Amino acid sequence: MRLTPSGKTLYKSLKCWSHNALTSAPPARSHNMSFHSIHLVLDFDGTLTTTSTLPLIYNIGYRLNPSCPSWQSISQAYIDDYDRLKFTSVKPTTLSQELQWLESLRAVEHRSIARVEATNVFRYVTKDIMHSAAAKAVRNREIEMRPGWEKLLRKAMDGEGKVGVVSVGWSADLIRGCLSASPDRVGAAGQDGNLEKGVDVALIDVRANNILGGDEGKMDRSWEAASVDHKSRILTAEDKLKVMTDVVGRDDSRRLVVYVGDSTTDLECLLHADVGICLGGEPATMTGEQQELRETLNRAGVDRRWIGDIKEGHGEVPLVPSTNRKVLWWAKDFEEICQSALFGAGKYVGDIEQDGSSCTAKTEVTSANHSCPGSTLV
Repeated sequence: MRLTPSGKTLYKSLKCWSHNALTSAPPARSHNMSFHSIHLVLDFDGTLTTTSTLPLIYNIGYRLNPSCPSWQSISQAYIDDYDRLKFTSVKPTTLSQELQWLESLRAVEHRSIARVEATNVFRYVTKDIMHSAAAKAVRNREIEMRPGWEKLLRKAMDGEGKVGVVSVGWSADLIRGCLSASPDRVGAAGQDGNLEKGVDVALIDVRANNILGGDEGKMDRSWEAASVDHKSRILTAEDKLKVMTDVVGRDDSRRLVVYVGDSTTDLECLLHADVGICLGGEPATMTGEQQELRETLNRAGVDRRWIGDIKEGHGEVPLVPSTNRKVLWWAKDFEEICQSALFGAGKYVGDIEQDGSSCTAKTEVTSANHSCPGSTLV
């Protein structure tokens, strides 16, 4: 439970990357690989939504079981546990240390889940109850979907593109309910006055924890990767990477993997995607989670560039600078991503040159009056 810009870097295979590989530049995909479409993977809370959905999920159960502890007491117990660990830990100063710190939160997350399960607050909370509660919350704007989400997903799914959602949140059923109920997905009038095609939510691969309900109100171990023989909850940044690897690992490697997230729990996915995009504009307008991610990347020396540079850049842009630091991108909202050169007509073709310590891509956008780093759209 967490309360709390054009380059298309090429990779060999998400499956072969180990946790330790993040301390240096990730390997590249094969030379001159052609990308026919995009595989977009997004976080949910704080990314597809503007705020966390955990309080609302808990209170769905609380309304059925009002004798249980309040959300305030549950969240405060988590914060106290988190603060104790943070107080006794050495502040990370490198990327490797940041990743170790994030993984050390696993015990905090396990204890949080145990406390919630012990309350039986989700007793008798069924899939239908969660789905209908999500729809009502979206209609009443208790859950705010981030503006432009449907447009972004529709662009990504154009042609042979795919979309996935990976979350440490508590309810995959709630995520599907929110996506299905949002008025944005009905479609919006395009320049020709016709309604644009909406998103088929059934085609979105949603991976998150889930609530079993029943007499005990337990939470399930919700996912099982093809590469392992057991199921596990999604609790940490490392778990999210494993899930994302499983989602895109079944792909035919012809799609550009783009990950969008807003918090430190998204760090490993951001680093391993072909294009990792951090949501958040000017520091004064950032949420707490966005600010925490920004500070983490600064400490770890991870370069960030504005997503608009994909369209407006010139010449060569280093995808893996000579310092061996991974380059991530940032966007203030989904519209900036939609307007970037990530989405252009035709195929994505990467042309990689490596000199051992750096990796650059020479590209241009043939469908627009801009030169752009990253991949050529032909």
